[in-house]
Amino acid sequence: MTFFSPTAIWCLLGIPVVLAIHFLQRRSQREVITTLFLLQQLRRESETGNRIERLRPSIPLWLQLLMVLLLTWLLAGPRWMKKEVVQRMAIVMDSSASMQAFRPEAESALKLALGTLAGPLQRAELTLLSSDPAEPTLYHGSSALELQAGLKAWQPLLGVHDFTSSLRSARRLVGETGSVLFISDHVSESKLPFEAALLSVGSDKANVGWAGVTVEEKDGQTIWRALLCNHSRTTQDREWRAGSGDKFSGWTKLTLAVGETRTLSGPFLEGAAEKGLMLQLTPDAFTLDDQLPVLLPKPKVLGLQLPNGQKDGAEEVRELFEKFEHIQTMAASEADLRVIVWPPSTALGGDENACVFSSPSKVERVALLRGAIVGEAHSLIDGLNWQSLLVHDGMVVPRDERDRVLLWQGERPLISLRRTELGAQQLFCHFDLISSNARKLPALAVLLHRFLEQRRQEKVAFEAENFDVRQRLIVAHHAGEKAAPLTIITQTPMSRVEVPLAQAHLLRAPSQPGFFEVEQAGTLLLRGSAHFADTREADFKMAKSFQDLASLKTAQADTVMESDPRWRLWLLVLLAALLASWWWGRVATPDLRPTEVSRPA
Repeated sequence: MTFFSPTAIWCLLGIPVVLAIHFLQRRSQREVITTLFLLQQLRRESETGNRIERLRPSIPLWLQLLMVLLLTWLLAGPRWMKKEVVQRMAIVMDSSASMQAFRPEAESALKLALGTLAGPLQRAELTLLSSDPAEPTLYHGSSALELQAGLKAWQPLLGVHDFTSSLRSARRLVGETGSVLFISDHVSESKLPFEAALLSVGSDKANVGWAGVTVEEKDGQTIWRALLCNHSRTTQDREWRAGSGDKFSGWTKLTLAVGETRTLSGPFLEGAAEKGLMLQLTPDAFTLDDQLPVLLPKPKVLGLQLPNGQKDGAEEVRELFEKFEHIQTMAASEADLRVIVWPPSTALGGDENACVFSSPSKVERVALLRGAIVGEAHSLIDGLNWQSLLVHDGMVVPRDERDRVLLWQGERPLISLRRTELGAQQLFCHFDLISSNARKLPALAVLLHRFLEQRRQEKVAFEAENFDVRQRLIVAHHAGEKAAPLTIITQTPMSRVEVPLAQAHLLRAPSQPGFFEVEQAGTLLLRGSAHFADTREADFKMAKSFQDLASLKTAQADTVMESDPRWRLWLLVLLAALLASWWWGRVATPDLRPTEVSRPA
């Protein structure tokens, strides 16, 4: 049994107060009368005034003691456990990466939350969840020790995310009468949804970490440039070094002012182009941004078959495509994409990716096309401005029913896209580059760049790139019923996981910084590095401590405890005792006021 208001027990001090009052005797009053027959009605009283005498039990005494006991009982609000009731609690752990710095505090908060349970753990149903909806339930049962052990599987590695879905799932598990607790390191500006209580364990901690990296060519040498940011409110001293494999340079000291972001750069060390470069920082409370793996990017080379000759705009087309990076001129049999001036010298096959332009008109003084230029909603031309395009009326590449027109001028198509039955994509520009001003428009360059990048992504070949942690990966691979699954290999921690081809579109970079590889049937398709660069999660200046366990404990007590159902009866008994004590005291006390007595003549 427990009490709703234990401090009300202090009301029991009224018992010695009542007893003390009854120990004291009332001072007697002297009355002059003419006869002594009235003395038989008077009780023997003290003649010397207030003093302590022997306690005489009386009905008013017992009634007053009963009133003190009843009043204490009603004010204390006794409660006891309901029969066959189960107390349900769901604890949702914030999986934001910033919680890595507060893991010991989160473990202590979990123990504190378990201490709010109003009943024994044998009659409790505990659930531990992560705010990452993709993660499975960490624990479900009634053991506090097993729940704390389940916390080891909690890995907070996400960026800023919405935890509403996790709180909704927690509320569904515990029902309307259960309790939901959210443990985080930041205080929400608004009240949490689904009547969830908040327990924040955050605090302002100093942190310095890497905030991003780029790789560029300069004077024939490959240079890396990395950003180092001080997220603290004070000046910080740190040391950093660079290395590849087991070989590292010496530690270099540096001092960063409050909020300073500094750029560090250098060439790739010997062997770093193949193995990768690792930039390290002396560790602090937040370790995710203390390491920065860097690879020398190796994009896929796209093979193009460019038109030969100098007539019919072939030279202009060739000059236009030679300005793009990471392309190589190849023969038609080996090329990934054909660039054609229509009509082509050889037929365009249904399995060939192509970019086709019209040949110049043979007629002199061809009129310009008139009409509004309208673009369809498509990723290739979204956000591009074609209103200044000037095109002469001329040859239109024969259209197919599978063609999707991307750009119109009036009723005449200017740009169309064809997806063949064999999966190839062919882009048709129904104008020539000589008579039009298309080469001067940024829109055409962006369109061709997007089209080439799409073909590059679809090419099954090796590439190397740097990614953010958990960034989505687009890995071109062989498909089909007999195609082998993809395998992702990580070094920190060392793991090898097979991914079915049906889930290849869900591939993401590892959650922790490090190098990784993706291969298919032993063929290496991607070598990457994952680095943490989320400055919002690395900044702890807004982290605060807060707890809302009082309301949670009250709600739990209301669920598993029941109050005295006879409190109305005790209240009526209290009032009856009060009236009885007043009436009995009035009857038992004689009227000692002076009265007039007749004298005999």
